[in-house]
Amino acid sequence: MNKVINLYHTTNSAVVNAFDNVVANVCLQREKNGYKSFLLTGCEPGVGTTTIAIELSIALARTGWKTLLLDADMRKNPAYKRLSENIFTGLTDYILGKTDENSIIYETNTDYLDYMPCGSTKDKNPLRMLYSHRLSKLLSILNSSYDFVIINVPALNSSVDPHILSVKADAAILIAALDGSSRKYLEEARERLIKDGANLIGVIQNKVSMDAYKDYLKDYDYFTEKRYLHGNHLSFDKI
Repeated sequence: MNKVINLYHTTNSAVVNAFDNVVANVCLQREKNGYKSFLLTGCEPGVGTTTIAIELSIALARTGWKTLLLDADMRKNPAYKRLSENIFTGLTDYILGKTDENSIIYETNTDYLDYMPCGSTKDKNPLRMLYSHRLSKLLSILNSSYDFVIINVPALNSSVDPHILSVKADAAILIAALDGSSRKYLEEARERLIKDGANLIGVIQNKVSMDAYKDYLKDYDYFTEKRYLHGNHLSFDKI
């Protein structure tokens, strides 16, 4: 039996609120368009794509949706990954015909959330595996077995992999970090995904300061702050 993967969900109320907004938008895309598989890729390395993928997967699962988090980064050594350390059987092994899909699906400590690791990437050709018919077959199986499939891939400017995978998912989401250089890469990344034929549905801005978040969402703490409970805050001046 595969071991259980322990995932840790943030308890910061502002961050939880931000992910609730993302979940609402993702669920709306499923309801309106039938999208189930969502590929997440960064404008550049280090923007927190893996963290976003994990938190989004947990948030979806906590609302009762059967969710799978798929690690499709075939170039990074598992020893340097947050979740795949000491897990050596995964996606690459399935593509090579060494195992079936059930053997590479791991339960997590979050109800309704499973995890599929990338597997060993040593001495393997990621490009050839990305074009494999077995990968397309697997994605079809996962789409029929889960309510949501969240696909975590490398940054757009680090390899060709996300460009290939972006057209295999129902929708793609860009991750940008406002405290880095993502702003100058954002428009270029958007244009490249659209040129690839990907269905780009939006951008998640990561590493936003608390002050910037408050400016963006004025009443983010509406349901937690006592000052909103006395009924003396109502104003219609701006309507």
